[in-house]
Amino acid sequence: MKVHDPSSQAMQKDYEISDIERLMGKRDWKNYDEVISWLKKEGDEDRRFTPGEVQHMIDDLSRARDKRMDFVRDPEQLYQKLKSSR
Repeated sequence: MKVHDPSSQAMQKDYEISDIERLMGKRDWKNYDEVISWLKKEGDEDRRFTPGEVQHMIDDLSRARDKRMDFVRDPEQLYQKLKSSR
């Protein structure tokens, strides 16, 4: 019998465009490294982000940075870039 585990589910949850909008509204980010660093240090402290959302954003932002994709601050464009980089 499998027990429903909310913490496991929270780790698997992917982010939505609203999460990117919230993230980009936090400050005037200059590059991927700034955003990734903030997510690693403070992302889990933001009660609106689940641990899974934070990890997925870190993974996708890191992938975009490593592919040398242009950094855009527009949440909608950034969301599309991140999702297409997978």
